[in-house]
Amino acid sequence: MEKFFNEINKYVISILLFLGGFGFLAKYLSGDALESQPVSMLLASLALIAVGIVAMPVVLEKLNQTLYKVLLAVGALAAAGLAYSVFYSVDEEIRFQETQKRINATTIQRLKDIRAAQESHLAVYGTFAETFDSLIRFVQAPVVPVEFNMGSFHDTLPEAQSHEEGFVIKRDDIAAIAEEEGMTEKELFDLITSDLSPYKVRDTLYTSFYAENLAPEARAAQRLPQVSLDSLAFNPYTGERFVMKTGAVEVGRVWQPTILVQDPTPFGRDKVKKDTLRFGSLMEAHRDGNWRN
Repeated sequence: MEKFFNEINKYVISILLFLGGFGFLAKYLSGDALESQPVSMLLASLALIAVGIVAMPVVLEKLNQTLYKVLLAVGALAAAGLAYSVFYSVDEEIRFQETQKRINATTIQRLKDIRAAQESHLAVYGTFAETFDSLIRFVQAPVVPVEFNMGSFHDTLPEAQSHEEGFVIKRDDIAAIAEEEGMTEKELFDLITSDLSPYKVRDTLYTSFYAENLAPEARAAQRLPQVSLDSLAFNPYTGERFVMKTGAVEVGRVWQPTILVQDPTPFGRDKVKKDTLRFGSLMEAHRDGNWRN
């Protein structure tokens, strides 16, 4: 038994090298068209197997000094080449990840803009726009209600009494009332704003989604990148039009509109499975995005 273990110990290094080599080889061969492994993994597996063979005592005994030195030199060069390949792969992967993060952030922002526009469309009309053309028409139309309030009610003139005495007015009434009071529109406007007038403005104005969210000044105020309506429907990196689908699902016996918008050409490596950036679902009434931030 002791002799058996002594013989086995001579092959321990070769066995470990074989296990590592065939393990890497199996991992490389397990890749498919969507999730392939790097060629450096194949080279590393073959190198480990080759070194394992050379390290076997039965092989070492047959090698002369010259051949041994040649194999040693070849092994050293191969090791140096693989080391460089590994370093290059790591460095290239870091740069790739940085590029992917930057490009995905731009795509995600565009998807967020589309989602915000569709949510506004839902709030106004109760449905989602079925096409990008209809969505863009909505974005430009002054149909988004905005509450316009000036002046506050107080104990000396509470809200109910203000309504009864006609002091609650619309925005368009200011000019006419200012003329009756013998002042300019701006003067009355400033008095109402400063709560120095009995008049209070309670009105609903209408603006466009573009003016509130996509106009250059609005984007600057929100510290977001500029976007044009012509490019809203397209991936900012590839120029491909986003895929948008709408539908409806029954939730608690009530039909709820659904929407799914996704990037048809996700960024990534060739022959590597990619995660498609998207938001919403046609099977559930939610508008969550599948990105992490």
